[in-house]
Amino acid sequence: MESKIIKVGVLSIADRSSGGVYQYTLSLLEALKYLEDNFELFQIRNERFPKILKQDLVIRNRYIILKLKRIIHALTGVKLGSLVPKSIPNFDIIISPVIRLLPYHFKKPYIVTIHDFQHEYYPEFFTLKERIIRKIIYRTGKYANLVVCESQFVKKDIIKFLGVDEEKIRVIPSPPPSYLINIKIDEKKMIEIKKLYNLPDKYLFYPANFWFHKNHIKLLEALFLIKRRYGEEIPLILVGSKQNNFDNVMKKIRELGMESQVKYLGYVPDDDMPYLYKLSTALVMPTLFESVSLPIWEAFYLGCPVVSSNVCALPEQVRNAGLLFDPQNIQDIAKKVYRIWTDEDLRKELVKKGYERVKNLTLENYAKHWEKIIKEALEKAKS
Repeated sequence: MESKIIKVGVLSIADRSSGGVYQYTLSLLEALKYLEDNFELFQIRNERFPKILKQDLVIRNRYIILKLKRIIHALTGVKLGSLVPKSIPNFDIIISPVIRLLPYHFKKPYIVTIHDFQHEYYPEFFTLKERIIRKIIYRTGKYANLVVCESQFVKKDIIKFLGVDEEKIRVIPSPPPSYLINIKIDEKKMIEIKKLYNLPDKYLFYPANFWFHKNHIKLLEALFLIKRRYGEEIPLILVGSKQNNFDNVMKKIRELGMESQVKYLGYVPDDDMPYLYKLSTALVMPTLFESVSLPIWEAFYLGCPVVSSNVCALPEQVRNAGLLFDPQNIQDIAKKVYRIWTDEDLRKELVKKGYERVKNLTLENYAKHWEKIIKEALEKAKS
């Protein structure tokens, strides 16, 4: 008797502007493609998310932007009309790459990835409405059959803030999407990219959306200190969507007279991003809060030295493959940035160690972890 083919629905409703969560979803879908012979996979996506899997189901906005109905249901248990289209197949299990209320409403076994609890550490970075919505949505994590995260740091927070049993949590680092890790660098295009964006011969690269916790302003102040102390003007290249701290960052650049030193490139196509890493002298990551930094993995893959904040899960991620600093301490940021900028031997050593950190972090290995997790979650649903 043939075994039943397991039907798996994978949510992909993250917006490109969400940054790391969008990239995480891409990586997960690309890894799951390796399992299309083992499971019947469906990508449940909104109209903006690209189709990755062979089978997909597009959910119109009216099915996912029903905040009031979802909040009332989460708070009271009263369901105000269906939140899920009737045409959705009879899935055996749902995977949600980011915590949302939607998988909870499928009334099926599900696996959810929780990325961070930033609202618990920095509530001032969120509006009251955002904090309330996060509290409500995160509660659904308790009902998942398995919870996935990318670091031991987040695992501890899941236990602390949600009370999820440790045996229900799986820690699996995610590799970057294939457009970064499988790229073959074209030397001709390298020259074209440098010319297109008018890049200097040496520069620091910081790819991050302009959220408050990304700490752009402290980085600017550290670069200003380096110029004053050492007479070295270090160019900084920024990319990322214009979130709630963008205007403040641009104002600080003008106040410090750094208009010629700092360049914001705006939107950069995915195909160009690897070249911005390769052409840079180092990746700088001054964030105040990060569960796991995808740009750090990307830098390791692409042979770009890393100088990073020492908060949350970043020491766990970087280990000895980068320099770490206190992101609240301008003196420490300046010291570590200046060291990586001026020490070529150190940069070469860090590049080698970075390659070692990611040599086993492949989409194929990631897919094997997810195959095991899907089967585990279904077993838990039966018990």
